[in-house]
Amino acid sequence: MLDRRVRSGAIATAPDPYHPDMSDERRSGLPPRLRSRLGALLAATVVLAGVVAPAAAATSTPTARAMASPDGTRLVRQRPCPESEFTCVTLRVPADHFAPPGGPMIDVTFAIHRATSGHRTGVFVTATGGPGSSGIAAADPYTAYFDTRIIEQDDIVFFDQRGVGRSAPLQCPDAAVAFYTSPHVPTVSAGEAIAYAADSARFARACIRESGVDPATLSIYSTRQAVEDLEAFRRWLGASSIDLYGESYGTQYAQQYALAHPDHVHSLMLDGPVDLTLDDHAYYAEDVRAFDTVLSRTLDACTETRACRSDLGRVGDALAGYDQLAARLRRGPIAYDFVRADGTIERRSFGLADLELAAAGYVYDVTDRMLLERAIAWATRGELLPLARLAYLSAGQDPETLAAIPDPTWSDAMYYAVECMDYDFGPGSAATRTAAYLRAGRAADVDDVRLGSIFYGDLPCADWPVGPGPGRPPALTRTPFPVFVLASTWDPATPYAGAVRIAGRLSDAYLIVEPGGPHVIFGRGDACPDDLITAYLVAGTRPASRRVTCDFAGVDAYVRLPAERVGQYRDALAAMRATDDELNIDADYWAWDGTGKLQVGCLLGGSMTYRPYADGYRVHLDGCTFSRGLALTGRATIDTTDGTFRLVVTAPGGTSLVYTRDADGRRSVSGRYRGSPA
Repeated sequence: MLDRRVRSGAIATAPDPYHPDMSDERRSGLPPRLRSRLGALLAATVVLAGVVAPAAAATSTPTARAMASPDGTRLVRQRPCPESEFTCVTLRVPADHFAPPGGPMIDVTFAIHRATSGHRTGVFVTATGGPGSSGIAAADPYTAYFDTRIIEQDDIVFFDQRGVGRSAPLQCPDAAVAFYTSPHVPTVSAGEAIAYAADSARFARACIRESGVDPATLSIYSTRQAVEDLEAFRRWLGASSIDLYGESYGTQYAQQYALAHPDHVHSLMLDGPVDLTLDDHAYYAEDVRAFDTVLSRTLDACTETRACRSDLGRVGDALAGYDQLAARLRRGPIAYDFVRADGTIERRSFGLADLELAAAGYVYDVTDRMLLERAIAWATRGELLPLARLAYLSAGQDPETLAAIPDPTWSDAMYYAVECMDYDFGPGSAATRTAAYLRAGRAADVDDVRLGSIFYGDLPCADWPVGPGPGRPPALTRTPFPVFVLASTWDPATPYAGAVRIAGRLSDAYLIVEPGGPHVIFGRGDACPDDLITAYLVAGTRPASRRVTCDFAGVDAYVRLPAERVGQYRDALAAMRATDDELNIDADYWAWDGTGKLQVGCLLGGSMTYRPYADGYRVHLDGCTFSRGLALTGRATIDTTDGTFRLVVTAPGGTSLVYTRDADGRRSVSGRYRGSPA
C-alpha cells in the first residue's frame, strides 16, 4: 500500500557510489533505479471478454501443466523473459474466479527462475508493492541480492498482478500526473479541500477513460481475485506449498493468500506490513503521523550533523527551515529559476503541494532522505530548484515538458482499481462518499500535521465507478506456518505500530526490526535481516528470539552543498570535490533508467548530459554552474566497475583542471585554477 507516486509516493533511489558508508548498488552494474530502470516491457496483448492473443508454443518442463484445469486455467505460452534470467509463463485464468465456469478469461504472467541445482526443494514467491508495481520488472535486480543458496535450491517466482505490466495492463499516466500535481492542498482550508475533491473526481473519470477499461469489469482487479491467480500458478507448477514474501502492499496480498490457502503456505514473510484490521481512514490517520515522524527525524538528523547544520546558515535547524518554508507557501506559491536541460533559465512557481510531494516522496529510503536534507538546505539559501526536481520525480513528471514520464512497470490505474475494491468507502452517491471522506479527514485532525494531505490520497475512490468488494478479510492469528514480520521504526508508508500489532496477534511470529531503516528491509544487502531469512529458507533454521533488532542508520551520510560563490573555496581541490559530489548524487541521475542519455540543467545555469558506456557513465558539462563564478565546461567519467571518477574541465578566468578520485577515495587535481597553478 502507498507505493504510488502521489503525495505519498515512493521513488526508489540508488545509493551514492563512492561514499564508504553507503551501499554499492551501482558497483553491481545495475542502473540507478529499481522501478523503471529495466527498459520498456512489452505491452500485454490480452484483453477481457474472450479477445485473446494467439497462443505460442509452450516449452515443456517436468512440472508444466499444459492441460486446462476444471476452472479453465491453461498455459498460453512459456518463453524467456526479455533481457532476463527468468522464464515468463503466461496462464489464462478466469477473470472472475468466484463466478460459474465458462466466463471471460484474462492472461496473467509469472516469471520463474528454476533452481540452479536442478532439484527444487522449495518455491520462493515475491509479491511486490503498490498496488500497481511490476514484479517481473523487479525479478532480476531483486534476485541479485539473494543468497546463492536460495537460488540453487528454490524456484524463484515473481509476477505481474492482473492489470500490471505483462498481465493485461491498465494505464492512465496523463490523468495521474494531472491529479498528483494539483496545486490544491486539502489541509489548508475548506475551500482548498473542495477544490482538491473536484480534482480527485476529474482524475477518477479521466483515469478510467484513458485506461480504456470497461467500468463494468473493474471489480475483477481486487486482491481477492488476484490471489487466486497465484493459486492457479501454484497448481500449474505442481508445488505443494510456497514460501511467500510480500513487501508493502504485497504483504496485504500475501496475508490474503495465506487466509484463502493456508494449506499451501510453507512460510510467510511480511516486509513493511499492512494491518488488515484497519479501514482506509484509520490506516491513513496513522500513516499521516508516521510520515510526519519520519520527516521530522530525517530533518533532525540533518541538524544534528555538523556538515548539514553548516549548510543551513542562519536558520540552523532543518525542521524549522521546512516549517518556515511551508508557512510561507501556505500564503501562496513562490517564483524561482528553473534551469532547463539546454541550460537556459525560466521562471516557474513552487507551491505547498510541490513541497509536500517532494517531502513525502523522499522519506522512504536512507539515500532519499539525505537528498531531501540537501534540498531543504538549498531552500534555506533561497534555491528552490532542488526541491522542485524532487517534486517532479515524485510525480513521475518530465520537468522539461511537464508531461507524464512513461513507466510500463507501474500503473496508477491499478493502484486505484485495487484500493477502491479492497476498502469500503461507504454507501450512497459519489457526492455523499466525498463529503464523508472530507468529514473523516477533519475528524482525524490531520490539518495541522506535516504532510497531512496524505490522508486524502484515496479520495478518488469516492468517485470510482464500482462498489466495494466483500470487505476487509479477517486478520491472521493462528497459522500452521511461521510468519516473519519485518519492519522499520522509520517506515512512513506502513507504520511500525502496525507491524507490532500484526506480530502480537500471530501464534507463530518472528518480529525483525531495523531501527531507522527504509520502508522495506529484506534483500537490500544488509546482513541482518537477510541472513535470518536466508537461514530459514535454506535450512529451516528459525531466529533464536521472537524479536530481533538489527543495527541500522536512518539517513545516509550527508554530502555538503557546494559553496555559494567560487571565492569561498579554499583551493581547486575543494571546488572539484564539490563538483564531483553534485555530478554523482544528482537526484535526476539516480532516478534515470540508465538508457539513452539524460540531460539536466545545472543548479545555477548551464547543463550536464549523462550517457552510459560499458563501464559506467560519461558526463558532458556545458557551462555547468553549481557555484556563482564557476561555469564549467568539459567532461567526466563515472566508472561503476571500480568506483573511480575523472573530471577534465575549463572555466572562464583561467581555470583548466584535471581531477581524479581513485578506487580508495583518494583525490587529486592538477592544472590552473583562476589563473594560478592548482
